[in-house]
Amino acid sequence: MARQTVIVGAGVVGTAIAAELAALDGFEVTVLERETGSPRGSTAFAPGLVGLYNEAAILTTLARESAEVYSSLGSGFARSGGIEIATSTDGAHELAQRAEQARAVGLLVTETAPGDLPASVAAVVNADRAVAAWQYALDGTAAPVVLTAALRRRAADAGARFVTGAEVVGITPGQPTRVRTRDGKTWAADDVILAAGVWGPTLADLVGLDLPLVPVAHPYVYGPRRADLHEGPFLRWPEDHVYGRVHGDRLGLGTYDHAPVVIGQDGLDQGTGLAWSANLTPAIDEAQLLLDPAVRFEPEERVNGVFAITPDNLPFLGPHPEAPGVWVAQAIWATHAAGAARALRHALTGAAPVPAALAVGRFAGHDRQELTTGALRLYRDIYANDTASTTAPY
Repeated sequence: MARQTVIVGAGVVGTAIAAELAALDGFEVTVLERETGSPRGSTAFAPGLVGLYNEAAILTTLARESAEVYSSLGSGFARSGGIEIATSTDGAHELAQRAEQARAVGLLVTETAPGDLPASVAAVVNADRAVAAWQYALDGTAAPVVLTAALRRRAADAGARFVTGAEVVGITPGQPTRVRTRDGKTWAADDVILAAGVWGPTLADLVGLDLPLVPVAHPYVYGPRRADLHEGPFLRWPEDHVYGRVHGDRLGLGTYDHAPVVIGQDGLDQGTGLAWSANLTPAIDEAQLLLDPAVRFEPEERVNGVFAITPDNLPFLGPHPEAPGVWVAQAIWATHAAGAARALRHALTGAAPVPAALAVGRFAGHDRQELTTGALRLYRDIYANDTASTTAPY
């Protein structure tokens, strides 16, 4: 008899899991997605940077495996490379150390003089602010919605069923676990996987799990279309907490250099694309000083997106600590989604346990407010340190 598996959430994470499990003999996969039209989760607004190296070794592993999967899809992903730029001598020293660590785990990283940047990058970077640069050749850029659609096709071709308009309102763990949707339907499953992104805390509450996952607002803006822009490596200015890339023929820019803004679950009723907040504008204006004056822009599109952070900048992946048959895959970026899906497949089939660093219950017993404070402390340094191991308070 087939092993019934229900995945809650059809963003890049849930869809990647569906593609992994549907390909296995003996699994019958159903994906429940509450949306019926355009996606409104974080996947729809993600800028699509897929950087492979992270000082947290498990994230490097997940990113490398994700990039391999994405490369096999044929659409939605390109090995464009990524470039990190320092704007001070201290920053240059830190990037050199980081590059050495990345090389030590087998990644292809080369130093590039600011005057020798690829043409697509040189056209947008403020050369007067660039002190040093390092290029990560195997990094990539994704179009997350296109990427998710390709994963969905792979999953559906392998037999996965996607059900839209299925908002989950109840989960009763057991043998089987029963999932109830707002339209009154009930789905029985041997395994239920919670992969609903920023709505993770709401789902976790349904299974008695206090998940310290904190949704936060984040600004990303797009400039006007220009014929003189060309896609190439994405850009990070780690010490300035800024990143960007060219999307086709327009420049996108994001920044973490602002006070984090927590978004409660009741603030997500309309999805993760929030109204623009004027409080975010100064940070974007400051970020633009890293661009060549000729390409600075008045944003044509402003995205006040939402993504989830955790107290150690690591995902929650693996079994519910107290409810057999319930699994969690939350706080996972597109960068790590396919790798996380593969790790979950190994755990579900008994091939290998999920790494302990990602354990769902790893913060049990800690004060919730302290956990939230710790997560927010890490927001600004997501790209500055790019690691849980050196910044996490827990």
